[in-house]
Amino acid sequence: MPSYPLDNLVDNLERKPNQLTPNDTLAKSFNVLIVDDDPTNLRLLQEILKKEYKIHSAPSGERALLFLQKQMPDLILLDVEMPGMGGYEVISRLKEDSRWRDIPVIFLTAQEGREKEEHAISLGAVDYILKPISSGVVTARVKLHLELETYKKHLEQIVAYKTLQLQKAQDSILEILANITAFRDSDTGWHIKRTTLYSQLLVENLLAKNHPDYPIDKNYADHVTKSAKLHDIGKVAVPDSILLKPAKLSMAEFQLIKLHTTYGAQMIDDAIADLGDDSSFLHVAREIVISHHEWWNGTGYPGGLVGAAIPISGRIMAIADVYDSLRSHRPYKVPITHEETLAIMKRETGTHFDPYLMDMSSDIFDAFESVAMEYHDDARHNGMLMG
Repeated sequence: MPSYPLDNLVDNLERKPNQLTPNDTLAKSFNVLIVDDDPTNLRLLQEILKKEYKIHSAPSGERALLFLQKQMPDLILLDVEMPGMGGYEVISRLKEDSRWRDIPVIFLTAQEGREKEEHAISLGAVDYILKPISSGVVTARVKLHLELETYKKHLEQIVAYKTLQLQKAQDSILEILANITAFRDSDTGWHIKRTTLYSQLLVENLLAKNHPDYPIDKNYADHVTKSAKLHDIGKVAVPDSILLKPAKLSMAEFQLIKLHTTYGAQMIDDAIADLGDDSSFLHVAREIVISHHEWWNGTGYPGGLVGAAIPISGRIMAIADVYDSLRSHRPYKVPITHEETLAIMKRETGTHFDPYLMDMSSDIFDAFESVAMEYHDDARHNGMLMG
């Protein structure tokens, strides 16, 4: 977009909605670039517009592109017929470059006719002014298009503000749900913290590898990071006598605790139904909740999914979850070392874990050790567990 003398967008986004007004985006002055090989036309246009705008001029298409390398105008008045690079070529160059494609361009030409005008608009021009130049026409057209750009920018800020507010609301929902689980058991709380960080390391590494069989984008990676903390949300439906049992579970008890995957998915399904089209951020959360105990060879639960049928997010969570379980102290087990944990996980690669994901993640497992040391169960940090 053209650069406007606007308040900092980040500052605007931190304001309350009733504090963000059109005055935040209405520019006090604009930069207008005039491109014309006729010195008389340049002087005339400068005289017409200089009282209201900061005027810059270029006597050729080539010089206009050089100017754009150094400064971004808010609007361009562009002559069509020029020696060398004509107006049509100039606007084609502008539209090919992401830095310049949104600058509004008004063509100046002596060529009359509907076909000429339609061609100019098809190339991306916002308007078409015929020569000889009329002071009133130029003034009115320039003012109109700068006002349109100003309000367009204002609307974009409003959308950005609303998007930020929605994102904050979504993050708050995830945080509240995660804390419901964490407050039932402090060990679970630290487990959530660590597995969230492990998942973030895994998914960001996977995103950077850009493997064709793992087609994820940054949006998906962000959802995995934010949703990982919900992987055990279904445990709120598990009786305390089982969840907090200070000993190894019986087979019957284990069968009950396995239901936390489906309980959690049902909770999220209810939220998705309530939110409708605004629930997209919860779909990855549901993937993680329902599939993080699936095994690559199909012997996991609850669905017995095999291989690539397991969502990528679930495969990531499985690695994070098992690593943390092996490293953590429990009443019925002692923690084992980082090296011992990786050795066990290596043996289970291809049965429990996605072998390709494990291989691609080998260079970030050392970072797991740092997380485990910083957020170990005996750590005492200020603030909320999920903070």
